[in-house]
Amino acid sequence: MITAFAQYYDPPVRAFTFQDFQLVPVIEEFEQILDLSLKGRSPYKYAEHHASVSTLSGIMKIHPRELESVLVNKKGVRGFTPKFLENYLRQLADEENWETFMDVLTLTLYGITLFPNVEDLVDYATIDVFVASKTRSENSVPIILANVYTALHLCYDMGKRS
Repeated sequence: MITAFAQYYDPPVRAFTFQDFQLVPVIEEFEQILDLSLKGRSPYKYAEHHASVSTLSGIMKIHPRELESVLVNKKGVRGFTPKFLENYLRQLADEENWETFMDVLTLTLYGITLFPNVEDLVDYATIDVFVASKTRSENSVPIILANVYTALHLCYDMGKRS
């Protein structure tokens, strides 16, 4: 829906401007779009430190040493390659380990769809949002909303330069 509306985005007013009205999605509307209820959950807050490898290995059901060995650095940013995550998803599906499969799929979708930062990398910023959601029940709706507006502004700025 946001992709379709992007052509109507008006950065000075931070709204989608149509002929007769303006649309300004707010947290409650994103909550509905993403089907992530804010009730009983606090919003995600950056904790100024990264999730530990042991916490992540517990969620992903991979030994910490093996997990450490598949973390890569790309452009000074640490994370997982989508290829590693896709291969691990296939392995989990073959093993019919559906609970872990859903966690790894969620992490992959966060990295590829919601918070893409470095090409071909699910970075630690994304991993932190995922771990906060999984272990501390923090809601990612506010950060997703902020990310959408940031992406729209970047696209608008890039379009002005071309």
